[in-house]
Amino acid sequence: MQIIYPYAQIIHLFCAIIFVGYLFFDVVILKRVFKNSNSEFTAKIQTSISNKAVKIMPICVALLILTGGMMMSSWVNSNIGYFATNLQIIFMIKVILAFLIFMMVCINLTCKFILKKSSPLGDIHPLVLIMAFIIVLFAKVMFLV
Repeated sequence: MQIIYPYAQIIHLFCAIIFVGYLFFDVVILKRVFKNSNSEFTAKIQTSISNKAVKIMPICVALLILTGGMMMSSWVNSNIGYFATNLQIIFMIKVILAFLIFMMVCINLTCKFILKKSSPLGDIHPLVLIMAFIIVLFAKVMFLV
């Protein structure tokens, strides 16, 4: 694993930038731009952006989960423990948050593409953005404690 760790880390970083960047754009910028606009043009733009994001984001989330799982064995495992150090505790909180995001994305995509109905979770982007910010913060903090 140590041989491919740097490559997994680079892929993970770029996917995280894309994922959090899209969420930030959607939650902070796009929703505020279209807040007071109900025109047909606005709806077309939102649909167009959403259609492109639905094609890119699942791949990005899958790569985040895959590379994160690959790198996880360096920080927690049965030999070194899971909650033995502060680093591991913070890391496992990150893992739990990432798992929750993954589950919300899976539910939304299942509802949209398989069940062909709206998601019971509604708009998850604001919550996922907050969770993603916490994950990014903890990625730095875990090496400081």
